[in-house]
Amino acid sequence: MTQKPKRAAVYCRLSYAPDGSVEKVERQEADCRELAGRMGWAISEQHVFVDNSRSAWQRNRKRPRWDAMLAAVEAGEVDGIVVYHGDRMIRQPFDLEKLIGIAEGKRLRISSPSGTRNLDSPDDRFILRIEAAQACRSSDDTSRRVQRGVKSRIAKGLPGTAGGKRPYGWGMQTGTRVVIDKETGEERLAPVIDTTLPVPTEISFIQRGIERQLAGADQAAVIRWLNKSGSRTTEGNEWTPKSWRNVVLAPRVAGLIEYEGQLHEAAWDGAVSIEVWEAVKALYSASAKENPYQGRERTRLLTGIGECYRCHSGPQSAACESADCPEPHCTVRSKPTGGRNRKGSRIYYCPSCRGVGRNMALLDAYVDGRVLKLLSSDDFKKELHAATEAVGGAQLLTEITALEQRRTKVRADLENLADHPGVDPTLAVLSVASFDRKIQELRSRLAVPAKLRRLTTLAGIGREEWGAQPIDVRATVVRDLFRVVILPTSRRGPGFDTSSVRLERRPLEE
Repeated sequence: MTQKPKRAAVYCRLSYAPDGSVEKVERQEADCRELAGRMGWAISEQHVFVDNSRSAWQRNRKRPRWDAMLAAVEAGEVDGIVVYHGDRMIRQPFDLEKLIGIAEGKRLRISSPSGTRNLDSPDDRFILRIEAAQACRSSDDTSRRVQRGVKSRIAKGLPGTAGGKRPYGWGMQTGTRVVIDKETGEERLAPVIDTTLPVPTEISFIQRGIERQLAGADQAAVIRWLNKSGSRTTEGNEWTPKSWRNVVLAPRVAGLIEYEGQLHEAAWDGAVSIEVWEAVKALYSASAKENPYQGRERTRLLTGIGECYRCHSGPQSAACESADCPEPHCTVRSKPTGGRNRKGSRIYYCPSCRGVGRNMALLDAYVDGRVLKLLSSDDFKKELHAATEAVGGAQLLTEITALEQRRTKVRADLENLADHPGVDPTLAVLSVASFDRKIQELRSRLAVPAKLRRLTTLAGIGREEWGAQPIDVRATVVRDLFRVVILPTSRRGPGFDTSSVRLERRPLEE
């Protein structure tokens, strides 16, 4: 008789939970526990994996708990998996092949209402592959029907999908209808909402808010006015910059529908004309240029710079499709080795293929050393000087540097003499301003790229001075000089394998 699993995991998944509800996945878990009880499988309470509102068909999907379950199988922590239905776990053949590869030789068994499969059995693997292919085909068929329905609705001037959250400004209730809950089979009344019918009070707020912005009021003032006037979002919340921006920039406001990058005429009248909508978009675009997003403060030297060896050729490489890759070149990110809530060393890793991981402190130290060695090299200094002269900026750079040093000295002298009654404040301001004008004039004539100016300033810098530089400056210099490609390594134990990192020199003319 085949031995029963001693530590079985439970896996539950729901593709779409718009309200974040966990009720349906809890029902799956209850059914899995009931099935395990009938079969006499012992459930490991530490290995109940739930992916709520996660797709198993989309190739770019992320299933954190699925990945955690694979890790538990690979570590030998579980020897069985109980699932509500096979398609809850696998809808793509590559997921099954990954599970089979990890479970090889572990006598892992999978149980669902359709039967029990042993992944060490060739016959069971054959059946599972057929079931996975059928599940994938079913999803493909569903996707094709959905896309055809979307195109049909767009052609009629209707939103691509029916239902969903009511858009602000439209959606009058025209009655009720009886629906049957797919899970419980019970009947209930649901409102019938027509999103082509305007809600007059909300349309009025949209129009008046846009008028205020185009008249010169800033967004914050418009939001304060909306909230004081009693206007609320469709969820009943007060307005925020994001929620208001999402409303006024939506094509719906101008009576348009966007589909596959194209605008189509909608079946409803817009709150404003297309010309007014374009003016609002231009207003936000100009504001974005004047006040660009500064981004989060950099805390790691190589995040966004170090590249995975599998994917460093770019988003079109075979190993890294653009749909799956969260970064343009699969640049590395950082995480702690001991888990999110544990203290330990940190590593750089590829968030797409997770094919590389390298100790952060050791890699940073190695890259810092290579950068300092290059900056101190006489050959590099000659190369830098030649590149600067080639664009006609060597003499101008010398003049600008001298003027900046003199301006700094004058400012320091003026600060020391500020309390003296004999100092003319107007003369002091004009003195500093004259330096500013001259420096600005020389910089306008300077054709040297910022990269060469930055490297010229740091050429020959010592380790202590380099460590005192802001981390964003150091990261920019690393990017100026090298392409950092992280390679696989088989080395274990203390120390750093220098052959596991390739630093490719970038030309100064880039």
